[in-house]
Amino acid sequence: MHALASAITPYFLSPLNWILIFIVVRFFIKRPKGKRICKIAIVFIFIVFSNSWLLNAYAKFWQPAPRDVSKDKPYSCGILLGGFASPDENGTGYFNNSSERFLQAVKLYKEGKILSILISGGNGKDVDKKFSEGEWAKNEMLKMGIPDSAVIYEDKSDNTADNALNTKRLLDSASLHPPYLLITTASHIPRATLIFKTAGIPTVDFPCNYLAGRSGYSFFEIIPNPSVLLVWNFYIKETAGYCAYLLKEKL
Repeated sequence: MHALASAITPYFLSPLNWILIFIVVRFFIKRPKGKRICKIAIVFIFIVFSNSWLLNAYAKFWQPAPRDVSKDKPYSCGILLGGFASPDENGTGYFNNSSERFLQAVKLYKEGKILSILISGGNGKDVDKKFSEGEWAKNEMLKMGIPDSAVIYEDKSDNTADNALNTKRLLDSASLHPPYLLITTASHIPRATLIFKTAGIPTVDFPCNYLAGRSGYSFFEIIPNPSVLLVWNFYIKETAGYCAYLLKEKL
């Protein structure tokens, strides 16, 4: 039931889907007042959530700024959260559009800023359960010259809460000392940090894969841009997930 809810919920958090729902509802409603309300809702949602200025403003508020670790002491471990690789039709892995976090983890190790890498990546909601993102990612790192002794992975996680629990077990068994560098998508950092803190894992965030919030403001950003509707999906999902987890912990 939890897996089903996790799969369905994102569809109802998407502004584009809200617009489609109101379009369908408006088609079936007979009363003029109801049709007018739906029309206003459609226009309002489109104007607000296709506005790049608002998206960048919220992104800057929600996610942390890029972290400079050049002056930090080396971290015993960099925790790399999965989601950067996907299986193709043959079950072979490939890097998807979240792969920057993988590259940053490799770069941090090569620069001596992390002494080991813990990959926490199961299959999440992927259809092909034969694919192990953690194992696949480790093999890719070995090809890049990172020694086997420096890479730990787990492939049993389906969500961030699983990531935290499985990571805690591996960190304890490996006797790696905190704090740890948490490497994941910038929009995911607030929720991931909260969950890892609750699990007793002190982390320092290292955000990657910025979807918005890195550029300056421009007057032309107020012009509606339909593609922005899709980017909002990630921020609304993360905000809703953060609030839901926080509420769950308080109840």
